[in-house]
Amino acid sequence: MSYNPKLDWKTDDDVTESDFNRIEQGIADAHVLLEQFSVDIANLKNRVQLIESTFPDSFTHNLFTEELLTLDSIILTHGYYNEAQTRLEV
Repeated sequence: MSYNPKLDWKTDDDVTESDFNRIEQGIADAHVLLEQFSVDIANLKNRVQLIESTFPDSFTHNLFTEELLTLDSIILTHGYYNEAQTRLEV
């Protein structure tokens, strides 16, 4: 159930049982989403660590300063140029 906030509170509005139930349900729903996101984030962290562990030493820290505006001067010895995603793949 998506949270439906009350956005038209007035200073003299009474807070009803229905308001508290809606607020409590919103908090409960947020906690469920938080738990789901926490699991998803942990899974993504593990996947990134696994991918990084397969890279050669220091590969994740390499800094490439060449602006590859064109591929005219590049000689590709391994891999191929993926035109659909405009990238070199090794």
